[in-house]
Parts: sequence; structure tokens; C-alpha cells
Amino acid sequence: MKIRDRAYVLLDGVQIQVVKGSSVNTTFQVQPGLLEILIISDGHINTGHVQVTNPRVYMKGITEPVLMDLKPLTDWEVVLYPLDGPCLQSRSSSWQGSNLSFSPGLLYRGRLGVPCDESSDTFLDTTGWGKGIAFFQGYNLGRYWPLAGPQLTLYAPGPICKVGSSASIEIVMVEFEKGGPGFVTLTDTPQLRGPVDPSQL
Repeated sequence: MKIRDRAYVLLDGVQIQVVKGSSVNTTFQVQPGLLEILIISDGHINTGHVQVTNPRVYMKGITEPVLMDLKPLTDWEVVLYPLDGPCLQSRSSSWQGSNLSFSPGLLYRGRLGVPCDESSDTFLDTTGWGKGIAFFQGYNLGRYWPLAGPQLTLYAPGPICKVGSSASIEIVMVEFEKGGPGFVTLTDTPQLRGPVDPSQL
């Protein structure tokens, strides 16, 4: 199996393999059961001669057939993973549920009982989390990946407070790599020079 950029392989809902994007086929053993593959795209290239001459080079997703005993697996059901408002509300677990068994794509939702002040900017510190996407008052702050580094904080401008209720702050973390620590830190100082671990890429 070849993928781009990252895949989380689950068997009967339990993660059994993480596949990093590579030009080399990845092989692993599985038992009979429901096989699911969650694909993450880490970005797209929209410039350069390679895309023009051979766009397949930058195709995302599963780029080669998935084989079992050298035979292609077919009849896949393709399911989108929307990150809009209704999806965030229906799939989020409370932060008190952070000790639930982890599976890639788990959503954590927490609410801080303090007013959201649109006159003040803040930074969301993702230290202790793995790899995912953070939402602040329903607004997508961007991707986080403190395991790889170096950026640890995401910028949340004050005017975002107009998006949701200003009486409190809601934060949603979509986590793919590990169980969340159950908390985040809001700080007034960015951390952009954290440790770097190339083995995570």
C-alpha cells in the first residue's frame, strides 16, 4: 500500500499501523475483521513544473492498490470527514472523557468559563498533544504537531470572539496521533522554537 501523506490503519476500530507517506510499499499483517484507513493530507503544492508534467506525483490518498495476499481489495466505502460545525458538535467528546480509548480522529471539546474578550489576542499552547487540528470558538486555528515541532502555539486573534458566545470560550481539538492530555493552555506568548523531531515526519 502506498499513501500520501499519512494513514492510520484500524482493524475493528483499533489502530494497528501508522503509515507515513513514502514511495515504498508498506506491508503489515492483519487478522479477519473490518479494515479502515484514515488518510490525512498534509498540504498541496500548486506551483512547479512537476505538477504540470506529471500531476499524479502529487496525488493525495491511497495512490496504489491495497493488496491482500497479492490480490487487490475492492468495494471500498469512501467516507468524508467534514470538520464543519455540525460535525464538531456531534463527534466531540467532553474533556472529562479524555481517558476513553483513543482512536485517530477523536474530537475533544472543552469550554472555559471565562469571557472571550475580542480586544485581546491569545495563543493556544498544544504542548502534550500529538497531531491534529484546533478550533477556537468554532474557528479553525490551523494544524498542530508538537511531536514534530518546532511550533507549539497557534494564534487566536481577539475578533474570533464574535463568532461564538462571548460568555465563555469553546475549544475543540481533533487529535490523530495520541490521547489528549485533557487540557490546553492559553498564553500571551507565542512558542515557535520548540524541539524538533524529524523521525515524526
